[in-house]
Amino acid sequence: MDIAQGIFSTAKALGINPIDLATAISYETGGTFNPLEIGRETKYGQHRGLIQFGEPQANQYGVSFETRPQAISTQLGPGAGIYQYLKAVGIKPGMGLDQIYSAINTGGLNNFNMTDERAGGMPGTVAEKVAGMGDHRKNAQKFMELVMQNQPLNTTPIQNQPLNANPNLGPINTGQPQKKVPSLFDFVGKTVGGGFDKLKAAVTGEDPDASDRLAVALMSLSGNPGMFKPMIEMAVKDINDRKVLNRGRNSTLEYLQKLADGGDNTAAAALRLVDSQGPAEAIKSYMTARSANSAAANKTAASAKTYPNGLTVSLFQDGTKQVRDGAGNLLTGPAATEAIKAAQADEIEQARLTEFKTKSAAAKAGMVQSTVSSIINVDSSLRNYAKAKSAIREAIRDNQNISGLITRYFPDISVEAAELTNARNALGLDVIGSVTFGALSKGELDLALSQGLPLGLNEPQLLEYIERRELALQKYRQSLMEAAYEFADPEKDMRDYLNKIKVVEVTNPYRRKSDTELTQLFIEVQSGNSRLSAKKRQFIIDEVNRRAEL
Repeated sequence: MDIAQGIFSTAKALGINPIDLATAISYETGGTFNPLEIGRETKYGQHRGLIQFGEPQANQYGVSFETRPQAISTQLGPGAGIYQYLKAVGIKPGMGLDQIYSAINTGGLNNFNMTDERAGGMPGTVAEKVAGMGDHRKNAQKFMELVMQNQPLNTTPIQNQPLNANPNLGPINTGQPQKKVPSLFDFVGKTVGGGFDKLKAAVTGEDPDASDRLAVALMSLSGNPGMFKPMIEMAVKDINDRKVLNRGRNSTLEYLQKLADGGDNTAAAALRLVDSQGPAEAIKSYMTARSANSAAANKTAASAKTYPNGLTVSLFQDGTKQVRDGAGNLLTGPAATEAIKAAQADEIEQARLTEFKTKSAAAKAGMVQSTVSSIINVDSSLRNYAKAKSAIREAIRDNQNISGLITRYFPDISVEAAELTNARNALGLDVIGSVTFGALSKGELDLALSQGLPLGLNEPQLLEYIERRELALQKYRQSLMEAAYEFADPEKDMRDYLNKIKVVEVTNPYRRKSDTELTQLFIEVQSGNSRLSAKKRQFIIDEVNRRAEL
């Protein structure tokens, strides 16, 4: 299906102006009319297509972007995606560009002061966007020109708005419809096939078909149309001749486009000649190139190789070689030699990049898996430490001995002792080495990676130890989470990860303490009676170890 014809049939089924619908599509696709156009990513996912369907809307209305033909057939035509969507929103015959675009942009009618910027769309209200569509309306008129011309001479294209209506403000009459007697301006406007813009093009000669239609209309209104019959017949013949030429041009475009979509590089090259040299020269160029290809094929090719950049090298049984670039152009002499060298170098580079990407992806997947496993182990350890702390605090409250030297010779069979033993046995943290991003001191990192519980400590000492280790594990877990987010981001590669790794200098506030002060603080920490936070107690132990060069 031709896109312009699809837009026309969709508009006709809805009872709206094809130029209005084409203007909205031109704006949404940036003037390309590309049925596969990729737009912004919003809360509705990746937007694509002629009116920028969000992912849920595309699924709801059966729009497919697998191939270009599918994208056209599932969006355009009566019953296709655009028709269904606009019909569901409430578009009715006679509605104008402002309401059409309000439906596309906001999902509702008459939302002229609404903007979808918060959802990730372009800035500006519906009214502001419609007011800025002047260039897109011209683009739409040019794009739809052939389809509009190919309508029967006396058939009026769908145009339910008054000719003097402001296209940015919608229909002028908002009350009950009233019967209107067609004016001369209405008659002439309909005859040339459109509104004021079409009439202007007819008067200035910019549109030959419109000019001939205007001439026919004026001669018919002269009061003596018989006198002008030869000129009327001439004008109608000119219009019909142009229709034949346009149909031929459209057929050529459709034929070459179909071949190009199927991978025919020769057709793609000929397609680029249609606008500059005309359809006849384009098809002639294609047939000449195909003949040359057939002649070469008759030489019985022994082998042919196509490189990633599109270069094809054919070796024939008679020993000759033929080199063609990605556009199908025949290369000879030094140009062919250099093209082969460049293609071979590109092939090697592409293979290297593919292998590198494959290995990088595998490495990232392994890092994500190992990091997540470490996070799970840390969470398990934190839960077990919570159980151990609870058991120790209950033992201290009940004046029981469940740890320390004495318990090695006189085991405690209390519930608290059993809870502590279970917690110790569960603390088998298997930490897989990975670079962390968090600000952990060496002492904190060593503490986070240590295993088991030092049950030789008495209850207050063991509780102090667990609190410090718990804090270290929490910071270590945060570091692992940052690493996991970095590894799991599909937009980032190993280079991004390596750039983010950095050494963080941890400032110890106890470095300025005298040896005497530090010793007293250390003794309090070791006794388990210090009232300082776990973080500060760890700083004290780190500084003592630093001065002792441990």
